[in-house]
Amino acid sequence: MGLTMRVVELECTDPLKLGEFWSAVLDAPVGPGTDGVNIVPRGEQEMRLYLVEERAPARPRSRMRLWLNPVDGALEVEVARLTALGAKVIERRWTNRSCGLAVVVLADPEGNEFCVESSDQEVAEAVRRFEDADLDGLGPEPESSASVRVDIP
Repeated sequence: MGLTMRVVELECTDPLKLGEFWSAVLDAPVGPGTDGVNIVPRGEQEMRLYLVEERAPARPRSRMRLWLNPVDGALEVEVARLTALGAKVIERRWTNRSCGLAVVVLADPEGNEFCVESSDQEVAEAVRRFEDADLDGLGPEPESSASVRVDIP
């Protein structure tokens, strides 16, 4: 027995306006809901994002974050597209610096945070580079173990 996730509900001040943002982000149409709007990502039958007007504005917003993953392209291209739509970058961090993989935390126009990871294409390329790498002799170079002198004027 188990559970299936069907809906992620997000409270906001203007569901229709925020729905337009998320529709562009997910490349999915906005549809009506009983007390908000639905956005069903393409290819998904079960999962949807449901935007409703805040029910208790005095209560702090949820700390839940959506995690999004570009199927192709590059993370930075996707971040540029999202910021052009109105998202704001909150934080950039490496998930694996040596492979060039990262995650960017953004906020939608109402301040709801979400994360975008390196694309599937970037991850596949990092795995390919790792599998093709000659791992013999990996480690610090002999000269890198010496101290480095830095002159400060």
